[in-house]
Amino acid sequence: MQLPRIKIRSYLLIAIFLITVAAAVYYPLSVSADVRLQPSGDLSGTSFREIRNIDIDLRPEELKVLKLQLARGQSLSDLLQNAGLSGTEAFDVTDSLESVLDMRRIQTGQEVVIRYSGMGRPQEVSLPVRFDRTVTARWSKRGWQSEDSFIDIYPVPTVISTIVDSSLYQAAKDSGIPLSIMMEAIGLFSFEVDFQRDIQGGNRVVMLYEKLYDETGEFMAAGEHIYARLELEDRNAEAWRYERLDGTVEYYEESGDSVRKSLLKTPVDGARISSSFGYRNHPILGFGGLHRGIDFAVAAGTPVMASGDGTVVLAGWHEEYGYRVKIRHANHYDTMYAHFNSIVSGISPGIRVEQGQVVGYVGSTGLSTGPHCHYEVHYYGSPVNPAELKFPPGHKLENDDMKLFDIERKAYISEFNL
Repeated sequence: MQLPRIKIRSYLLIAIFLITVAAAVYYPLSVSADVRLQPSGDLSGTSFREIRNIDIDLRPEELKVLKLQLARGQSLSDLLQNAGLSGTEAFDVTDSLESVLDMRRIQTGQEVVIRYSGMGRPQEVSLPVRFDRTVTARWSKRGWQSEDSFIDIYPVPTVISTIVDSSLYQAAKDSGIPLSIMMEAIGLFSFEVDFQRDIQGGNRVVMLYEKLYDETGEFMAAGEHIYARLELEDRNAEAWRYERLDGTVEYYEESGDSVRKSLLKTPVDGARISSSFGYRNHPILGFGGLHRGIDFAVAAGTPVMASGDGTVVLAGWHEEYGYRVKIRHANHYDTMYAHFNSIVSGISPGIRVEQGQVVGYVGSTGLSTGPHCHYEVHYYGSPVNPAELKFPPGHKLENDDMKLFDIERKAYISEFNL
């Protein structure tokens, strides 16, 4: 007897349904995925429930990597949440990292590397805080655990001597002196050298500094700046690095006097003097009078540094000086900086500042014909010419420190033919 076609079709549908149910029972986890899991050990005889509780690691090449940079005013917790971590998880990561890193020292632009599993779960958060140091928080059964890792670095003292044709900055670029080393030297020379009048083509600069290599011989970075010499027409400007017996590191002249003086002569890098101290006709008002400071012509936005340690006494707007900052220093000195485009946030009366700290940015506010920094020095309340002042050294070596400094200095001279 032949079955009706409709019954045959029904039997086929029932058979397909039964096969589908059986497949679901025997293969409940058969899901298409491009993630290859690597269970460790022999899992034969292990139940499905037990297998689910085993830690299964993804192969490293299958981790998703996200590299971010900390934005201005952004906290690490905010960055992590923007990257998809929950508020609780971001807090746990930062709390763990605090065990190996002072979170207050994280700066704008800090790179943050986040690694995710193939399932999208964050597994690692790493911060390369220095060329030889990385802090990492890793997820485990015990929660987020952090560690501090270093690579071995080997310092190699190196001497470079070069001729200055146009500027110290250009000499550094032409000779291969790291910019960080040259900029530090410029800062040290600025206490004694007038870059506009003293430096001429043909002057020689000599640098002794460390090159840092890893164990494979790859150059990593410039290390300690040991010695700098600028050979001028009438004298040499020198700076020797020395760690005092109390642990303080400073740069000294051969005499044992600190290179750093109580005040800087030039509070802004790369500037030319556009108007000196003394009597002149005012470029806007037209009448003659005492120009109470020095004008340094430089690009708008250039940082202006505090000339010495002190306390801010004025910070704000003035009709003639525009945005200005005045700082009171030791030994009856005051300094004033004017025509700022803006004053650094937080710089206000009563705030303590350190020598070299940025207090504002060059502009052309107030009575000004173009971007420049107007710089005044007052002694006992009266304006004096910064270019002619001889400021006292910040420190002078004595006794055992002076003896050790002299021994170290002569050893470097002998070894490197300085």
